[in-house]
Amino acid sequence: MCAISEYKNQRAALLRRLAISAVATSSLWLASAAVAKDLDDVLPRCEALQVAVSLPQVPNATLYGELCARADRTPSAVQLLVHGATYNSYYSDWPYRPGFYSYVRQMTGAGYATFNIERLGYGRSTHPDSTLVSLQNGTEALHQVVQKLRSGEIGGHAFSRVIWVGHSLGTLYGWLEAQVSNDVDAFVLTGLLHTLKPSWLQLALQSAYSANLDPKFATSGLDAGYLTFKPGTRGPLFYWAPGAQPNVIALDERLKDSVSGPEFGAAVPLFNSPPVQTAPSQAIKVPTLLVLGEHDRVMCDEDGLICSQDNVTRQEAPYYSQARLHVLIAPNAGHDLQLHETAPATGEEILDWLSSELGAESLARE
Repeated sequence: MCAISEYKNQRAALLRRLAISAVATSSLWLASAAVAKDLDDVLPRCEALQVAVSLPQVPNATLYGELCARADRTPSAVQLLVHGATYNSYYSDWPYRPGFYSYVRQMTGAGYATFNIERLGYGRSTHPDSTLVSLQNGTEALHQVVQKLRSGEIGGHAFSRVIWVGHSLGTLYGWLEAQVSNDVDAFVLTGLLHTLKPSWLQLALQSAYSANLDPKFATSGLDAGYLTFKPGTRGPLFYWAPGAQPNVIALDERLKDSVSGPEFGAAVPLFNSPPVQTAPSQAIKVPTLLVLGEHDRVMCDEDGLICSQDNVTRQEAPYYSQARLHVLIAPNAGHDLQLHETAPATGEEILDWLSSELGAESLARE
């Protein structure tokens, strides 16, 4: 069985309580109750799940995820949300100002279901020895999740369309999943190109240390191969300061996760100017939206690319020779697109692209 629990959106419950406490007459109470019912319909209802995956080297492995959809809809399409290194499901469902920052809220409000996964070795998913958090095991685990979403083994509803939404290392896993099977209908790939700034890689190497040396993970039992970034370094690594709020960056530090050193080490050659002909992204054959912050410090500015739509398209198109590729540059944003102030506008652009590529049938049935 996959299900652990089911919970209603906390904000909806809070709004109901505030509405009820504010009324002074029965007519006002009835009006407030109607508003609360509408909120219950629009805001997502989510189910927390542990999905069993079969990995010969990692017995009894499970991936944690949250399946969300509006209460008044039965979606036919699901977006599989795949986070990056040192992040987890919080990235796509940010707990601070969720009505503004939560990608889950925005997409479910538009009628999609979302399955917000935590990859092998992250969050509430299985943490094997760091050497077993490999690209091969990680890809196979996510591939099984895609198949289970299609078959109805996750949440009891079979989705006819699966959209992969990856961020950073989650984008790289999208490339690798396409090599395994053509079972994804569209890719929304954010925060990763096929070039890497030397200055960023040097900063990342200087900022990384064993997670068990960090106060957050000191009692976690992680082996020394799990890494995280030192306190105070997430801002320079992942944000464009003029476009982000300091309290968001501070919360990012408190919510940060770890990353397997072997996993990250194996990933770097695949996005650090690999040969075009052998790049795993060549396996993608479906519509693909590539989304990048204008000031993504991993790849843009200084010793990197000037990240305009034309420049990124020119560089990346050869790596996606079989895909129908569209490039979106988010202005005033850095690497963590979802945690910058332009996040809602970027989400609207993603929705417009999905509608144009997949059509209205990708949305929910009443």
